[in-house]
Amino acid sequence: MRRIVVVGASAAGLAAAETLRREGFDGTIALIGDEPHLPYDRPPLSKQLLAAQ
Repeated sequence: MRRIVVVGASAAGLAAAETLRREGFDGTIALIGDEPHLPYDRPPLSKQLLAAQ
């Protein structure tokens, strides 16, 4: 059994898990974070977005 643990459910952690799947990793991926909610795809925060407000 192949298993990878990603510590941190931030945008970077989610991107790591998505990249593993996209590159063909078929083992178990555990995404560990301190957030009270399940991981979700958060849009990246950028200076362009902040400048528009």
